[in-house]
Amino acid sequence: MNFLNILGTTPAVGGNETTALTWLVELFNSPLFIFVTGIFLLGVFFWYLGTDQDKTKRNAGTIFILGISAFSLFSVFSHGLKYGIDIAGGVSFTLNVEPNKDDEGKAIPLTDEAMEQACIILTDRLNSTGANDVIIRPKKKEDRNLIEVQIPAADPAKREETKAILTKVAKLQILPVHPKSYEFVAAGRTVVPGYRLYDYKFKNSRGEEVVEKLFLEKRESLTGKDIVRAGVDYTTPGQVAVLLNNAGADKMYELTSRMKLGHDRMAVVLDDVVKSAPVVQAVLSKNFVIQGLDAPGEAEALSKVLSNPLTNKLNFESASEISATLGHTALLQGEYAGITGLICCFIMVIAYYRFAGIVAIVGLTINALLLLGAMSIFGFELTLPGIAGIVLTLGMAVDANVLIYERLREEKEAGRPFFVAMRNSFDKAFSAIFDSNITSLITAVILYWMATGTIKGFAVTLTVGVITSMIGAILVTRVLFYWADRVGMMKSYKFMNLFNQESSIDFMGKRVWCCTVSAVVLLFCLIWGGVKGKDCLGMDFTGGSSISYLLNKSDINFKDVEAVVDALPGLTQKASVQEIAEATDVNKVNIAVSFSDNAKDKEIVVNTLKEKFPVLASAPFSEETIGQSMGYDTLITSAWALFFGLVGIMIYLTLRFEWTFAVGAVVALTYDVLMVLGLVVVCGTELNVIHIGALLTVAGYSINDKIVVFDRIREQLRYAEPDESIEKLMNDAINQTLSRTILTSMSTLAVLGCLYFFGGPAMEEFSWSIIAGIIIGTYSSIYIASPTALFFSRKHGLHEEVQQSMKAGA
Repeated sequence: MNFLNILGTTPAVGGNETTALTWLVELFNSPLFIFVTGIFLLGVFFWYLGTDQDKTKRNAGTIFILGISAFSLFSVFSHGLKYGIDIAGGVSFTLNVEPNKDDEGKAIPLTDEAMEQACIILTDRLNSTGANDVIIRPKKKEDRNLIEVQIPAADPAKREETKAILTKVAKLQILPVHPKSYEFVAAGRTVVPGYRLYDYKFKNSRGEEVVEKLFLEKRESLTGKDIVRAGVDYTTPGQVAVLLNNAGADKMYELTSRMKLGHDRMAVVLDDVVKSAPVVQAVLSKNFVIQGLDAPGEAEALSKVLSNPLTNKLNFESASEISATLGHTALLQGEYAGITGLICCFIMVIAYYRFAGIVAIVGLTINALLLLGAMSIFGFELTLPGIAGIVLTLGMAVDANVLIYERLREEKEAGRPFFVAMRNSFDKAFSAIFDSNITSLITAVILYWMATGTIKGFAVTLTVGVITSMIGAILVTRVLFYWADRVGMMKSYKFMNLFNQESSIDFMGKRVWCCTVSAVVLLFCLIWGGVKGKDCLGMDFTGGSSISYLLNKSDINFKDVEAVVDALPGLTQKASVQEIAEATDVNKVNIAVSFSDNAKDKEIVVNTLKEKFPVLASAPFSEETIGQSMGYDTLITSAWALFFGLVGIMIYLTLRFEWTFAVGAVVALTYDVLMVLGLVVVCGTELNVIHIGALLTVAGYSINDKIVVFDRIREQLRYAEPDESIEKLMNDAINQTLSRTILTSMSTLAVLGCLYFFGGPAMEEFSWSIIAGIIIGTYSSIYIASPTALFFSRKHGLHEEVQQSMKAGA
């Protein structure tokens, strides 16, 4: 999507005429302008944070909001958003994996482990940052080992670049040159025992291409497996700096230490092509440089593939257009349901907070704009798990506003004028907002560090969302209130009051009964999941089978096929369907239906499709086995990443709060994740990648809720008498935050409820998992986290710890 096309404007052609709009587009695309403006806005942001003068804060904040909003808006309209395969479809590449040969020239059979490792390597090549949506899975067709690679829609240049990266083996060898190679070649010898003759092409000092014949040792001294990292050396064009692991460093040291320095040579061979053959001037170890990479982009491409070397050659077979995995109808339903949900959320906020609610909605809109602008600027691809990250971000942003407004209500009831009340409410809400965002950021960073593929993409979206949410909470809403007060719109402000602040529900009195029931239900879910084992996993983790029919485009309506496949009864695993363009004939199309390996499932799928669409009975078809798009090892890695995220949260909360609160939060958060996972399994839903995104969203939302409650409990403890009951203080704190808890949950559930009821089958499982998580997370904040903290608080003087911490921070 192009900004000029949207406005119906095209640049002036001919002569030196340039429209103002074209000049503006070129200006915003200028790297120098972006860099200078970015530095300026960063300075303005720190100016805002550093000043105590309200007028200066208002002006600096306004400049920052206008500047960063303009950049975000321009980026969204000029570059658009990139969508993942599940939303927009894309391109499917089919690669044939060629088996290696042994010393006798016989093919070495490919194992499942080798195929999975090849998929992991290709994923790292195409999606090392996690910003791209890439599906890579092994397939088997007629005893041929294939790999299917799906990427979002791309132009021809991008396709060719992707194809080159995929098929390049990047077999790196470091081979000694025979000390007498020059003499042997001059004597006309072509065979030397233990050595092989290579052609080394390079340009001499006069720019002339020269071919030198070299005898290189057959035995490999070092290979690509010894490489830790390879990166472009931007100080010297055409070079790649290579870092070896410890074993590789030992091999390199042993190789060069027995050479005659200043005389003997060593060749760097890539895919049987000699790239350089320098004279060894020093004994080397961990680092060396590959030279002679003069073609445009050659050094960058080589650094990617060297960092992820393949052991088998990949041959390109075909490329085809594919439809969105969620289906066009599901996407439209999801869009309308999401918009309806947001409108319901906005109406609820306005009805409850009146004019302040309008301020909150403007702030949320700017927050969403910044998030989408960041995704556009950095080229992040929006997928369904990415949408989960956005839902979590907007939920946290709503919560931040509710926290501030509830504090503002308390200040108003205390009789303070608006300006004083506003300043106090922001100051008091800041710690809870800051801590909840930082804990989410800790989880996102650890997920990005440890996980791969789609989960890493979720972490990227969440990280950007946390940053924009912090900006919205700290700056945007406050500046809007500054201006509202300046023009006299906040002289009289009112809030609806559905929840009585003076309520005194005895939550802690019910803790034993609630904790017991919770433990029994969780144990039941875990036992159920343990009995089912891997049977509860969907095809994203298990793989399955696929049958593809070749048809004329006019013979069948793909949307009708989608509807039939979505409604197939009695399957052990849910089936899916994709429309794949035929590479050799633009008038034909492949309808590919994926289902489990179960023979009964295949019978149901084939018979139902032929019954509903008789044209399929005579259509050419092919069958193949498909591997998992997300390996079981990846699932385990993601679980470990979440575990270490919990450890990071516990450490942070121990430092910021007290260890009693940290234990309570982590116990409750673990309960939330396991409970949602258990409910998904008990309800018979298959676990797929979409549920991983939902679970991570639940974890982020849940810890945010617990920090808000604990922040209020800590505040109560700071000013309490030493002999005052901790149980009573906890009850008071939970009652005081009850309105915030219910309102935040209701506003988020309004969006998710619309997705569930009107978003179609694709959104139903996704939204249901998060709805369950929000309800469970809200419940556990009161009946799991707080009772756990209460239990451990009796082992030591929590009053003293909190009050000493307050004195230390004073």
